[in-house]
Amino acid sequence: MISLINIVFLILIFFMVAGTLAQPPRELRFVESTDLDCCTRPDALAISKDLDLTFRGAPINSLSDYLALRAEEQAPVRLLPDKDLPASDLLRLIANLKAAGTEQIVVLTQAQPR
Repeated sequence: MISLINIVFLILIFFMVAGTLAQPPRELRFVESTDLDCCTRPDALAISKDLDLTFRGAPINSLSDYLALRAEEQAPVRLLPDKDLPASDLLRLIANLKAAGTEQIVVLTQAQPR
């Protein structure tokens, strides 16, 4: 039993060290939603209300730069818009992503407490 506890502890330490948890920009306020049953990954493209783009904690100059960074990835594009970002700007950004060949786009929100 002790060896099993040791293995589980070592695995826990490994994932704590190897895993990365990206923090969204502090000035970003999330869109809120209710009754969600999924978890988000830290590789979302954060969009501020001024259309400033941030990916994995680093500023991105344009959508083409972002798409170049994830050229090899097959995962859906995850967008993390600011609560105060106008919907027309978000829709224009999504249209630009689709025009660039992006097939799957997911817009992330923050769950409201019940």
